[in-house]
Amino acid sequence: MQVSIIIPVLNEAEAVAGCLAQFREQPNVEVIVVDGGSRDGTQDRTLAAGIARLVTSPKSGRSVQMNHGAGSATGDVLLFLHADTFLPDGAIRMIRESLEDPGVAGGRFRMGLSEDTWVFRTIAFLSTMRSRYLGVTYGDQGIYVRRAIFDRVAGFPEVALFEDSEFCAAVRKLGRFVLLDGSVRTSTRRWRQWGVVPTILWMWMLRLLYFCSVSDKRLCRLYRDVR
Repeated sequence: MQVSIIIPVLNEAEAVAGCLAQFREQPNVEVIVVDGGSRDGTQDRTLAAGIARLVTSPKSGRSVQMNHGAGSATGDVLLFLHADTFLPDGAIRMIRESLEDPGVAGGRFRMGLSEDTWVFRTIAFLSTMRSRYLGVTYGDQGIYVRRAIFDRVAGFPEVALFEDSEFCAAVRKLGRFVLLDGSVRTSTRRWRQWGVVPTILWMWMLRLLYFCSVSDKRLCRLYRDVR
């Protein structure tokens, strides 16, 4: 079962090499970095790593870039990963084993963060519970899906924000969307730059506004990028 790992990037020079290094000795995977027009050396560092195939998206935006990467992927399974996220040991094996059940459409990992403090452990735990019980999953958990399912839902919706949760909701309608036991390790840079409490409140406010049908483009102007 061939797995294609798709990593959308935009000005991720500081993160991309470390992210790619985790796949240096990973057999039977295809790694694709999809650049959205970086100007900080991201492309050079991707090529220097010698691990991934670099493709350039026609425009920036995670949904556009991930769909573009999926279009050039050859795998039976597509794993979408952020450039500041590390998979747990045995992640590819866990993905393949979960998909031995034909009723499983895809899945995600438990949330984990790069700093092991009680504050960030609590955030990671609550994020995992949000995904498990509320069905709201974001890309920093690592999202994988069968290629056939990806095609049936027509990929990620090309919206400026919350494309990941919308995609997961669509996948869930076509089969089981499982939560694997392993935890990813995602950078805490967003919380460090914005502040822990403001980040949590801000993201839930954006989510509430999105639920109330505020335009994703308007919300994107409120979203503060950490790059």
